[in-house]
Amino acid sequence: MTGTDESDRDVDRFESARNTVLQHRDGRTCFHCQGDGCGQHTWAIEELGRHPGGRKLLRQLGFPIDDSTEEGQPR
Repeated sequence: MTGTDESDRDVDRFESARNTVLQHRDGRTCFHCQGDGCGQHTWAIEELGRHPGGRKLLRQLGFPIDDSTEEGQPR
């Protein structure tokens, strides 16, 4: 497995998303940020929303999370 293959593991994407969201806490920025926003931060929120643990973290950080869209839940 190459380094590129390893970075596509679910756990790696989750960890990257978690780190990105935490980096942006309290209005801070990252090196991906530009004047009109941060695509990396947007991706991170979407990625965390796909995982129960990620949704829990987002709720703890004050993001409005709609749990009715979780897999297996009625819409």
